[in-house]
Amino acid sequence: MENVNANQDTGSGNSTAGRGEGNPGHGSPNVHIEVDGHNKSVRAGDWLVSDLKQKVGVDPAKVLAEITPTGLVDLDDQAHIDVKEGLRFMSHARTGGSS
Repeated sequence: MENVNANQDTGSGNSTAGRGEGNPGHGSPNVHIEVDGHNKSVRAGDWLVSDLKQKVGVDPAKVLAEITPTGLVDLDDQAHIDVKEGLRFMSHARTGGSS
């Protein structure tokens, strides 16, 4: 018998270990976040930024920025974010282009 114990015994049989995606939708509680001054309730955990924007009603053409103690941090649509209780976001028009 083979002993496969690398501290990964989840008993789930799912093979997402090592991908850093957590368990979206696996009983994660909803948390309250603020988006553009409005309270929203979403599942806690890992989100693709573009999916989070869609869930909370942010125009896909806009940038979602996290409001942090040190200022705004723009989030790339293809980045992942760990959503927790109390996070604050705002959306704004994309900048850049020609000058």
